[in-house]
Amino acid sequence: MKRVVMITGSTRGIGLATAAKFLINGDRIVIFCRHREHVLKAKEHLVSLGTSGNVLCLTGDVRKEQDVKKIVKQCLRHFGRIDLLINNAGIAAYKPVEETGEKEWDDILDTNLKGTFLFIREVVPVMKKQGSGIIINISSALGEEGEANFSAYSASKFGVIGLTQVVADETKESGLRVYAVLPWAANTTLMSGSSLVIDPSELLTPEYVAERIFKAAGGKRKSGTLFKVYS
Repeated sequence: MKRVVMITGSTRGIGLATAAKFLINGDRIVIFCRHREHVLKAKEHLVSLGTSGNVLCLTGDVRKEQDVKKIVKQCLRHFGRIDLLINNAGIAAYKPVEETGEKEWDDILDTNLKGTFLFIREVVPVMKKQGSGIIINISSALGEEGEANFSAYSASKFGVIGLTQVVADETKESGLRVYAVLPWAANTTLMSGSSLVIDPSELLTPEYVAERIFKAAGGKRKSGTLFKVYS
């Protein structure tokens, strides 16, 4: 049976590459973000790769509880189930902690960590009722070891790992698998939009990270496993 795969932050970068990987495999995918123009552009790309009936494109904000509930309901109404949830939505700022504003901190934590929590909270009961399901949370190498000028981002990604381990423990008798994928820096707009200077040849490609996410989605490893994608 082909899976229904819901991916947050899925209109560009790692999220879009991941959506393409599952779609090419024949799975049904749900993509969305806050910006309708980004959704439409991503839809055009994905439809060119597979059957349009296998792509559900929505708009919504991972930081808002009402939007999260709406997206999950729309997915269930359209496809009837959710087999995979990939929490990929993320933003960052590159600056010293004393220059990080409160709103900037809140936006990063709300997107990267609160959004992950909100989707997990909505989807876990669905997967428990199904008797199966896999949740993959995208953390970061900076979720294991902090680095200067990434205070909010690193804090959020440490939190994603902790949340992954908690939910894995809570659902260990339910047939669910919960994982975290920890990529090193990838060649995405999140990196290009920062002031951090890294040789592009040292960056992972979104497609490479997507391949590792796809493998994790096989569900063969123990729930709570951290998949490190450093090279």
